[in-house]
Amino acid sequence: MFHLASAQVNLPRVKLWIGPKEIVSELCHTVPQIATGLMHRTAIGPEETMLFVFAGPRDRSFYMKNVPFDIDVAYIDTEGVIQEIVRLKAQDAKGVPSKSSRIQFVLEAAPDYFTRNGFGPGTLISTERGSLAEVLSPMAQLN
Repeated sequence: MFHLASAQVNLPRVKLWIGPKEIVSELCHTVPQIATGLMHRTAIGPEETMLFVFAGPRDRSFYMKNVPFDIDVAYIDTEGVIQEIVRLKAQDAKGVPSKSSRIQFVLEAAPDYFTRNGFGPGTLISTERGSLAEVLSPMAQLN
């Protein structure tokens, strides 16, 4: 069991560009951070996001164990391009797999966050210092 028994606080933050919009996202790049994610939190704000960083691409599957609210998840490829957006249901411990095996990043947000902001498959996400892969991948602890 790699996840924490309580909600994560004081996660590092990263400034991202999603298309033309600048946001600040919580960052999960260690094994416990990734395993815990939004577990044990009571809500996610309408503009809050959490970015999961992996060392390399592969198929991904995310679930909602110990998360009492729905979220939307963007599966993002090695180039930083959103490949698909899926809805994860509260308390559902069954993983929702990505369709692509090229997923290196996952961005979690409130339901309809991506739709409200006009983000969908094909939208590029980057950091203020360069691509997700070149800036964030070196810190990843999980492939």
